[in-house]
Amino acid sequence: MSAESAVYEALVYACSQDAQLLKPAEQKLSEWETQPGFHLTLVKFFSDQSIDANVRWMASLYFKNGVLKYWRKNAPNAIALEEKTEIKKILLMRFNEPVQQIAVQIAVLIGNIARYDCPHEWLELVPTLVEVVQSNDLLVQHRGLLVLLHVVKVLSSKRLQRDRVHFEELTTKLYDFILNLWDAFTQLFYKNIQEQTSLDLCATNLEKAIISLRILKKLTIYGVPGPHLAPKCMMFIGVVFQRLKELLDCRLRLRQLEKQQQLASSTLSDQVERFIIKHMKFLNLFFDTHPASFVEFIPAAFDFSFHYVFHEGTNLIFEDNVITFPNFAIQCLNLIKGILSHNLIHVDGDKEQIINKAKNEFFTPERLSYIFEKIIMHYFLLTSEEFELWDSDPESYVMDEGGDSWKYNLRSCTEAFYMILFQKYSPMLIVELQKFIAKSQSITLTETTDVSDLLIKDSIYNATGLAVFNLFDEINFDEWFTQQLLEELKFKTHNFRIIRKRIIWLIGRWTGVRFSKSLRPQVYHACLELLHPSEDLAVRLTASKTLKNIMDDFEFDAEQFLEFLEPVIALLFSLLKESTECDTKMTVLYVMSFIIEKMSMSIKLEVESLIQYLPLLWDESREHEMLRCAIISTLLQIIKALYEIPSPEPIVAFIYQIIEMSTNVNEPSHVYLLDEGLELWLIVVQYSKTMNHDLLKLCDNLLPIIEQSSNNLRTCLAITQTYIFLCPDVFLPRYGKDIIKTCHYLLSDLRAEGVVVIYRLFLTVLRVAPKYSIELLRPYLIEVFKEYYNHDRFLQINQVYLQMIARVLLLDQVTFSMLLTELGIPDALEKILTTWLTEMPVVARSNEKKLLALALTSLITVSNDVIFDNFAGIMSNLSETLNDITNDDERTGTKVDSLILTDENEEEIGMMMFGYGFIDTENMQNETPHYDRCRTVCLQDPTHVIVLKDYLQSQLIALKATIGAERYQSLVSRIDLQILKELSDFVSLGIPLPVQELQ
Repeated sequence: MSAESAVYEALVYACSQDAQLLKPAEQKLSEWETQPGFHLTLVKFFSDQSIDANVRWMASLYFKNGVLKYWRKNAPNAIALEEKTEIKKILLMRFNEPVQQIAVQIAVLIGNIARYDCPHEWLELVPTLVEVVQSNDLLVQHRGLLVLLHVVKVLSSKRLQRDRVHFEELTTKLYDFILNLWDAFTQLFYKNIQEQTSLDLCATNLEKAIISLRILKKLTIYGVPGPHLAPKCMMFIGVVFQRLKELLDCRLRLRQLEKQQQLASSTLSDQVERFIIKHMKFLNLFFDTHPASFVEFIPAAFDFSFHYVFHEGTNLIFEDNVITFPNFAIQCLNLIKGILSHNLIHVDGDKEQIINKAKNEFFTPERLSYIFEKIIMHYFLLTSEEFELWDSDPESYVMDEGGDSWKYNLRSCTEAFYMILFQKYSPMLIVELQKFIAKSQSITLTETTDVSDLLIKDSIYNATGLAVFNLFDEINFDEWFTQQLLEELKFKTHNFRIIRKRIIWLIGRWTGVRFSKSLRPQVYHACLELLHPSEDLAVRLTASKTLKNIMDDFEFDAEQFLEFLEPVIALLFSLLKESTECDTKMTVLYVMSFIIEKMSMSIKLEVESLIQYLPLLWDESREHEMLRCAIISTLLQIIKALYEIPSPEPIVAFIYQIIEMSTNVNEPSHVYLLDEGLELWLIVVQYSKTMNHDLLKLCDNLLPIIEQSSNNLRTCLAITQTYIFLCPDVFLPRYGKDIIKTCHYLLSDLRAEGVVVIYRLFLTVLRVAPKYSIELLRPYLIEVFKEYYNHDRFLQINQVYLQMIARVLLLDQVTFSMLLTELGIPDALEKILTTWLTEMPVVARSNEKKLLALALTSLITVSNDVIFDNFAGIMSNLSETLNDITNDDERTGTKVDSLILTDENEEEIGMMMFGYGFIDTENMQNETPHYDRCRTVCLQDPTHVIVLKDYLQSQLIALKATIGAERYQSLVSRIDLQILKELSDFVSLGIPLPVQELQ
């Protein structure tokens, strides 16, 4: 079998639905993609129209992937130049591809090649395309335009300066040609419509006009650096407004024709709408990209948009007072909004005057009043489509779209436009809104009130809620709430759901602006009523969001909410179970989690029902990773609120299962769940009272995450530290060696902050497991000594090194001595000690300074000339430390070591634990088991147990006994007299001081 036949057979099998044929074929094609001639063979296949379309499609796909991987000159296994030349030659030979999907694929891959080879290595591409577009063959012409579009699209996306220059040169050559094409194809389409030519021909010419416009958009936006300096470009922008009017007339005629022929819709009218939207999107993009060049068109844009969106006499996009072309209205509103909100900082004085004049002439008080009324009395009114959605899918209806919904949703777009309008013209619009609010207050509601009155009230309340930040000084909301809104919430008939939903939303908006604290309980009661299962689901969901907004306020008083806590949690839990959409469940869970977090300081929650339900919800959310994130966050808040791991055993097993899945790097879902899973894991270990097998087994997941050296490193190290506090005798022998080794390996890739975090973990090991830690850290301590000896790191890192050295010295002087010997440097002790004495005065934390002082004190009795030579420096630093940490006891008149901690020093213990990095905050709740474990370690630390002056006294006595009084006096005599005097306040030096000199 020849090579081409083998490739063809593999392509045929690659189209198969049979996995036994498909997998081997894919593997073969993958192996062949680096072979010379393979990609040329693919081109031959998809260019051969006699071959089955599915095989050709598959060949084009494999070729496109090959271009992306192997077309660059410097790519591994790059396609040879001769093969590329032949491929490009074939691609430009035929433009009569009958299959649209394959034609698009070919256009895309030609564009991808152009990214690498244009303009210098494929000079004939653009001239050939221009020639093809002028062909009399309609299919060839269309395919040529399609390829040109994708080539221009790719070249316009390149951002290097030389590429931008090349694209500008290409634009200069093509602009007039494409502009004429757009105009010619559009006029030809009009002619086809007038002459009632076949629909296929009309659609073909319209499609060519659309493609021409898309090319023209790329050339104008990215290929003309200063459009206002290009007459043809400015002429094109001006013509677009006229062209849009003609197309809107054409659309109206087509729709009338559809009605006459009783057609539901026609492809042609849809295409016309698409063409209109393309023009409008172009105008919006042109303004965003070249606002200074758009200045002269601002009056036309205002008039055009106003005429079609607000003018009563316009019927081109309205039928029976309903907008039939919402996407067009969205584009018009976004254009006005963009002009109003854009900061035109790069315009000269003359253009700024033109802008201000255009705004002032257009937005007159009369027109603002008219627009305002139109928005409230038309655009803000709920539509029949919205009611249908409310009834059929209330969860989707109430879901807050947010984000960029103003770009495609008419209501969101109108609301965004309204808010910008209000921001720019608030004095006038406040007056207008107050008129409407007065109107709404004049509408007295009864059980039989007409729906139209309810809709008007809803619209006015919506307008008020959107503008709250401009109204806080203008409206007495407390009075409005108590005298009217509360009463209106009491109407329970079906139609009044409109008002109940809007009022509770409005209250949520006003809470953060100006709302009396004393009225909050009435709002909680209202939310409680509206969360009841008998209430409309959309109203209940809105009430839950409002409840969260009210609690997320700096004036929130937990005591006021206590009586509502239990029923609210129960009702939210019921709402959670009734919800079916993932997004809705996430929202409700988030509200519950927020309430639990807010109220955790006030009460131990009764949340057994919620805890029992979460495993079921977890199983139901297999396809919704974000919902699972919300479940993890809720569990985390529950544990924090209860100050313990929830029971019974199945719940504990479920929590461990969640942690295992979300932190296992071999689980696909860990990508989404890792952050929340690690946070939950940390809290679970902190709140666990004892170690158990399942909790320990989770640590199998820890090392792979640490090895990634990712953003989660700090959390992983916090989990490691928490395990060390929980049960060092079990955790360190099993996992300690590998974790320490991996952390040490990561040090070379980390910045100073990361290095400090890892070494602080090592310090924790030395504190918590002093005997085992020396053996565990022994292979890496030599590097700490060496780094400190070389002293070429940041001061912060050097101070951590010094603390480790001091800890080792206090724990095991033999190991300290052996490490100095292993350095193999004769002056190691002298250099380290000299640096130590020099840096010790700049250590800021008193507990760290005392640690160093204790270690220095332990050296005093070591018989070594280096120690004796630096004796004065040692005593100087000890004197300074004693002065820093010693206080006078007012009761006894004695000097007291301020760092000695007892059970009574709770505040100081918390501060010390925070300083050591044992806990996250100085105010961490001391009910947690982790807090108690850290507290115990802290209370047993030498820094907080050993009284420095007493230890120094005993060491001086031992030194004198060891070296004799004469040598001892010789050492003391080297100390500065002032320091001797200061030392004498703390210890007895055992020799007479020269009193006259001190005086």
